[in-house]
Amino acid sequence: MEPGAAGRADRLRWEIAAAKGYNMPAKKDCKDRRENMISNPFHFSPRPNRASEIGWQEWGEAAFAQARREAKPVMLAISAAWCHWCHMLDETTFSDPDVISLINVRFVPVRADSDRRPDLNTRYNQSGWPAISFLTPEGEIVGGSSISYLPPDEFKKLLGNLLDYYENSQEEIHAAVSAIQKERAGARPPAPGQPDEQVASATLQMIGDIFDDEFGGFGSELKFPFPNILSFLITTLADGFMEKANQMLRTTLDAMAAGGMYDRVDGGFFRYSTTRDWSVPHFEKMLADNGALLGIYADASLLTGEDSYAAVARDIHRYLSTVLLDPETGAFGGSQDADEEYYALERQARSKRLAPPLDRTVFAGPNAIAAAGLLRGYQVLGDASMRQEALAVLDFVWSRMWDAGAGLSHYFDGEPHLPGLLADVCRLLPACLDAYESGGGEAWLDRSLILARWLLDNLEDSENGGFFDCATAPGSEGYPALREKPIMENSVAAAALTRLAQTTGQTRFGEAARRALAAFAGVYRDRGVMAADYAAAVQRLLDQPVRVSIAGPPEEEATLAMIRSAHRALIPFRSIEVLDPALHGDDLEETGYGYAGQPVAYICIGASCQAPVTDPAVLPERLEKGRRQ
Repeated sequence: MEPGAAGRADRLRWEIAAAKGYNMPAKKDCKDRRENMISNPFHFSPRPNRASEIGWQEWGEAAFAQARREAKPVMLAISAAWCHWCHMLDETTFSDPDVISLINVRFVPVRADSDRRPDLNTRYNQSGWPAISFLTPEGEIVGGSSISYLPPDEFKKLLGNLLDYYENSQEEIHAAVSAIQKERAGARPPAPGQPDEQVASATLQMIGDIFDDEFGGFGSELKFPFPNILSFLITTLADGFMEKANQMLRTTLDAMAAGGMYDRVDGGFFRYSTTRDWSVPHFEKMLADNGALLGIYADASLLTGEDSYAAVARDIHRYLSTVLLDPETGAFGGSQDADEEYYALERQARSKRLAPPLDRTVFAGPNAIAAAGLLRGYQVLGDASMRQEALAVLDFVWSRMWDAGAGLSHYFDGEPHLPGLLADVCRLLPACLDAYESGGGEAWLDRSLILARWLLDNLEDSENGGFFDCATAPGSEGYPALREKPIMENSVAAAALTRLAQTTGQTRFGEAARRALAAFAGVYRDRGVMAADYAAAVQRLLDQPVRVSIAGPPEEEATLAMIRSAHRALIPFRSIEVLDPALHGDDLEETGYGYAGQPVAYICIGASCQAPVTDPAVLPERLEKGRRQ
């Protein structure tokens, strides 16, 4: 994580650096801070700096070929557009003439953005952001810094020590690299198991063990919102009242909304709190977090009946639509930079000052998460603008970032880049299902099927179960040719595939979901509370399927009202089929469902089907009662 456990620590480091003469820029507004230029392959601090004088290269074979040719180590710097200490590094250390010269002459400098290259961040980030790693020409780590920010003098010492080790310990380095590669080649995946009902209770226990009873949240400090844990608690509560889960959810949501994490002026939540009581945030804002929290607060309002949660959900929507939404593309930018002084201002004073810059890069996965949150907000709160914005976002991602051969691109900055990552596909698949189940039209179900087939054909480990994190083994670009199987993304994918199988009746998807979850049955406890997504996916797999088929034109408000009613039932899972009479007239006739000019809902729970429902007001109760029987 970024250094500094509180805002006062950030301020102290700034003052120390300035006192030492590290050429700290004045904290003032300037026009070039409005937003980052996404045409530039590298993000540098928006404040004055000389970091671009370092001969940065993008990650790729060319950099590693140069390292082999010149017998130099690769210096990999992983930063982020929203990262305060990355900007500090640019403005001070990477602007120091001696550091610039030393790096350019003795290293092959490679720079990567954490958001644009999550595959590199997963493999090489050892200390938070910024992350500095020194690599062999084969892509193996030989050194780095356990402290994210180092001022120039300390950084020069680090460079000198690394060069001394690299140039005088080649035999030791080669032996260590050889041992690592041999161990990697001989590694075997854990034996698959059978996910069962104990997964949810065990995960809930692990969450309870680190729950902060006084201030809410999980752990002490630094304190993150952990949307995946909150979502799991909502699923647990919808499955039957549990006092502990209710306490953890409500205490956390109340504390977050009442503390410094929540921006009451511009809306939205900051990335994390540096203090246990949520009072002092780190001021960057992330699209994915806010998109997920919108859906969580909407769900909490449904579960508890508390209007205050609905108000927070609507305010997050305000932030997304007025700040992160790009009206030219209809998609969301990935993040907003931190600026402690800006966020300390009152509403009137803040309105007169230029807001912190945005990263306008469109990231597929976070945009899908935001779209899913907006659609859940629409389903619960009935705000049609949320649905409209979500469909526009998904349309952009599908039309500009999907390729039938290469797959889904990770980011778009005028053109798509980095296709084939599991982290994006696993998020877009359920978001497309959400769009279909919100009356968005048959096309979204077709797109869900396309994504699911691509996922199985390109990312599934057919021998051991589960899904790899990228479509192509990355070894040709320098880093170890080992594809990984992350439990979180596997769990999200498995939950979506289970849901798709229940919607379409195509068992191939459900079988792949079961194989993926079985692959982690013996190791999920090792991830602790981060296994929340896994527990939720197992719950969905084992739960008796609840299927609601709604016949009616999806563009008509009466049909949408029936759809929203199905979504408002207090049950953990459901799959909703929307049968447009104009497209499915023959199917309706063959199945006996029929359509007589007004929307009708047909409920099947497990193998038992109920009488049709024509009154949206009674549909939630029918679903809840039917599942309890």
